[in-house]
Amino acid sequence: MSPLRVTTSLVVSVYLVQSGLPAWLQTPSWFRPLTRTLSGFVTHHQGLGLFLVIFAEELGIPLPAPGDVAIAWGGYLTTTGAIQLPVAYLAVIAGATIGSFCLYSLSRRYGHPFLVRFGPYIGLYSDRLERAERVFRRWGPWAIIVGRHIPGMRIVLSAFAGAFSVPARIFVPSVLVSCTVWAAIFLSLGRVMGIHSRLLFRLLPFHLLPLAILLIVIAYGLWLAYDRAWRRRSDARRAAAGKPPPAPGPQAGKASS
Repeated sequence: MSPLRVTTSLVVSVYLVQSGLPAWLQTPSWFRPLTRTLSGFVTHHQGLGLFLVIFAEELGIPLPAPGDVAIAWGGYLTTTGAIQLPVAYLAVIAGATIGSFCLYSLSRRYGHPFLVRFGPYIGLYSDRLERAERVFRRWGPWAIIVGRHIPGMRIVLSAFAGAFSVPARIFVPSVLVSCTVWAAIFLSLGRVMGIHSRLLFRLLPFHLLPLAILLIVIAYGLWLAYDRAWRRRSDARRAAAGKPPPAPGPQAGKASS
């Protein structure tokens, strides 16, 4: 049995298990019209609809379901003749590339000054920004190609690539390489799953996303309070030992310039 067919069986099994969970963990009736609107938009607008959905997601616009699900649905539509497979494939790649480049361009213009100005308030001090910039400059292509396949990281990577001034000649080809693999995987998944692709819209409780974000914010706030207290103790120990405070790093120089 092929890996895609195994994945299809797993998705169906998870959906059946989820049907027996408490009601608050299942997709509520009020949320389903949103997902139907998304799938209907792709169905009625075909390649253009698939392009616009992926473009919007890459730009950072919240959607009722991940772009991966929309691509899988588009893959199913290629088996019905509603969308030609080459058209769907090019629509996904074009939407992802253009959308991510727009976000990259905005972040390149405004991202770095924003991080330097407000980063310390959210724990992104100059030393951490410096380390992150070194990582991007050394591993930028691989970070973009591989990292974009991690759920939730595509938008983050585009924003940080722009903020850390990754050259466009590196960013765009890296996104293209990543997108060709990403599009092929989920279009193929949708073609194998067939009509069962619609289960992906209800597989995860996306209606609980605001609650998940709130919990993440609370956890991050607690970590930030601990981090600030640790830095104050570290600075106090340095002052008691007569040592100078740590250098602000090149990020401060960029901010002043």
